[in-house]
Amino acid sequence: MADFARPPSTCGKFVSYCRENQSALAWLVVFCVTGIMLGMCYELLDIHAGPAKDETFLTCFIGYWSQFLVGGLWVLRKGTWRQGKWTGAMVLALLASAVCDGAAQGLDFIAYQEAGFMLFTIFHSSVTLPSAIIAVVLLKAKVTWVQWAGVLLVVVGLLVTVFPNPVKPKNSFLWGFTTSAVGSLCLAASYPFSELVFQLGASHRPAEEMACFLGSVFNVVIFSVWTAVYTVPRWNEAVYEPIINDKFYPSVPWAWASYLLYGLMVGLHSLSFWKSVYKLGTVPTAVSKGAQQAGCFIFAHIFFCHIDDKECIDNNNGSGLWSRMQKGVACLMCCLGVVVYALGKSRASPVADGEKQGLGQVPLVA
Repeated sequence: MADFARPPSTCGKFVSYCRENQSALAWLVVFCVTGIMLGMCYELLDIHAGPAKDETFLTCFIGYWSQFLVGGLWVLRKGTWRQGKWTGAMVLALLASAVCDGAAQGLDFIAYQEAGFMLFTIFHSSVTLPSAIIAVVLLKAKVTWVQWAGVLLVVVGLLVTVFPNPVKPKNSFLWGFTTSAVGSLCLAASYPFSELVFQLGASHRPAEEMACFLGSVFNVVIFSVWTAVYTVPRWNEAVYEPIINDKFYPSVPWAWASYLLYGLMVGLHSLSFWKSVYKLGTVPTAVSKGAQQAGCFIFAHIFFCHIDDKECIDNNNGSGLWSRMQKGVACLMCCLGVVVYALGKSRASPVADGEKQGLGQVPLVA
């Protein structure tokens, strides 16, 4: 009797995929871990540094300079500054990614000031879905129905902590709604535009670290000018006084240590973002935000619950049962969404150099 081999299970395919793509997944892990660390850095800034007033955009200034330095140092380390060839279309895609990312920072500030926390959070939490939609339309990314279910689970998980809290705009609801929506759309669009850089240069691609380095230049200039014109003349009242007046544990050394750690994490997060977008694609990178948010809830509870009860996983600004459950439910749904997406990946297909495409993304030369 013929011995027919049993077809591999979904879990078996996934394990095989992980073994074949260890480097790509390692960068995605770095992206997730640094994303969680960024959340912890914000907590440190809140505890020791105020932090600086939002209108200074100090964290943006530090973050983009860190991306510039980490990307540039990685280029020097790898010697990849001459790799590939930049075409006009690729430069435009890179500029579009940078402009969208920078614009999202400015619009998010306006949105928060006008719309308040709830309306801002609703839009900001849902960027995974428009990122996936734009990737499908712009990049022809292949996403299965099971993967769409995973994307929706992540989005719902991120939104769980918002409802049923009422939306109470600080100032103008219309202006807050508009800036929240446009800012979130810009942030979502920055992901597929980043991948488009590599898709346009499939036969002569530049190094991912070079894209990271050059992608920071536009925002380094913009936020350096803002820092010189606005922040520096108001340094005492906008940066130093929030440290001294911090409601928890004001400390100038701890404040600058927290800013330094934040900058390092942003640089590594940016580099791993470009590596992940190239190696795996837009959608898996965006979906991993679910794991990052779950990690932020868990580690904020471990390290900061004893300092600020708002960081406890069983506290979401309410005393009812649902308020105590929201963060836990959000963690479970986000993690479940990531797992469902990963297990629902479409079968990988060969690309030009014999490697496999990412978790359901368009083929890219690696």
